[in-house]
Amino acid sequence: MTGTQHARFLARLWDLLAEPKSVTIMMTFAYAALLGMGFSSLAGASPGGLRDMMGGLLIVGGVCGLIGCPAGQWWIERAGLVAVAAAFAVHLSFVVAVSSPDGPWEVASAIGVLVLVATRWIRIRTLPADPTLPRPGPPEAGDE
Repeated sequence: MTGTQHARFLARLWDLLAEPKSVTIMMTFAYAALLGMGFSSLAGASPGGLRDMMGGLLIVGGVCGLIGCPAGQWWIERAGLVAVAAAFAVHLSFVVAVSSPDGPWEVASAIGVLVLVATRWIRIRTLPADPTLPRPGPPEAGDE
């Protein structure tokens, strides 16, 4: 592949990313990190424990986010957000019930992730499932 072909390939790949591209790239990396956290959680989990459930939910959320976010398939990303929120809700219940030494930090970080997931959900909840359709605008007067 020559340099020109390589540049054209990268330009086509860049054009495939959903707008806003900077948010899409950051969220894609976040979903990749969540996928890694899921596998890491499963590696140190005991059979049948809450960590298994959390790891599985993080893997599902990471995969759905990696599939849906870059292409703008919001309906897939929404499923991933539900899985991530459920994983961190399980984690939060586990930390509160067990009261680990890092409890306050773990509670704050889990709540922070849940707030970020809720913010992303609010941002994409009204977007169309087909990224080629126009995004909905604010309602016109009398459309209520």
